[in-house]
Amino acid sequence: MLHIIVNERAGNGRAKKMGAAVCATLTTDYHFYTTKAPHHATAIVEKIAQFQGKQLCLIIGGDGTIHEAIQGAIGHDNIIIGVMNGGSGNDFGRGFSAFTTAADIESFLVKPSITTEDTGLLMAHNQHSFMNNIGYGVDAKIVYEVNRTPLKNWLNRIGLGQLTYAILLMKEVLTFKPFDVTVTHGATCKVYKNVWITTVSNQPFIGGGMKISPHSITNDGRLELTIVENLSRLKLLMIFGTIFKGRHLAFTKHVSQISADAFTIMYSEPIQGHADGEDIGQSSDVVRIEIQPQSFRLARRMLD
Repeated sequence: MLHIIVNERAGNGRAKKMGAAVCATLTTDYHFYTTKAPHHATAIVEKIAQFQGKQLCLIIGGDGTIHEAIQGAIGHDNIIIGVMNGGSGNDFGRGFSAFTTAADIESFLVKPSITTEDTGLLMAHNQHSFMNNIGYGVDAKIVYEVNRTPLKNWLNRIGLGQLTYAILLMKEVLTFKPFDVTVTHGATCKVYKNVWITTVSNQPFIGGGMKISPHSITNDGRLELTIVENLSRLKLLMIFGTIFKGRHLAFTKHVSQISADAFTIMYSEPIQGHADGEDIGQSSDVVRIEIQPQSFRLARRMLD
């Protein structure tokens, strides 16, 4: 059965228009839902999971709505998540398969193509799953400010929502205070000084298209930790400019990337965090982040 879940506020109304267009075009039966509050998408998917048989949940919204829906799908083998990008950043659709038209959805229903995908799990003062990336540092502080500024809605209205991140990047680079971390993975333990970013990725993209982890694969049972350390504010800005093409990894003196199935990170002080572009508050002294292999099922667009 097909279930369409729309966050009508996503993308400053873009998702609402997409949902209406899809429903007007589909020739198959479906159930329709709109999210009303934070975490509502999780509750909707969990309720659908109680139905018998395979259930396709088509999520039309931004990364935050998709993030919530996948929280509800984890552990339920009868739930298949399908996605249409209706937000402003849409990093999920860059790293994972996403539908673009109603015809894509109907093609899937006739001949399903399903992949089983990994997620990551944060274990600290609370537990939190993520599908794209999770991190603590200046990038998370930018996310925190992006989600609170009226500038985002204004730029969304003129189709320039992705500029919000770049504008607030300039502000935060000038004011953010670097920190120290100790990272343990397997038998390896290393201290990093004057750190700006600690981001753990399950797929390559963050912040509306920045390729922070070019080698991440969504179903390989691994996560990649990116650490940016010990550089000036001016050089940090320069490195940010190279992330869109994934070229920041060439700055090996300041940028490290580690692949493992789990990381334990000790922070010198509480640092702002994000998961899939959503604020998760500040870090505890020690956080553990590990892979959840093959934890949700994703509908794949036939042409991908």
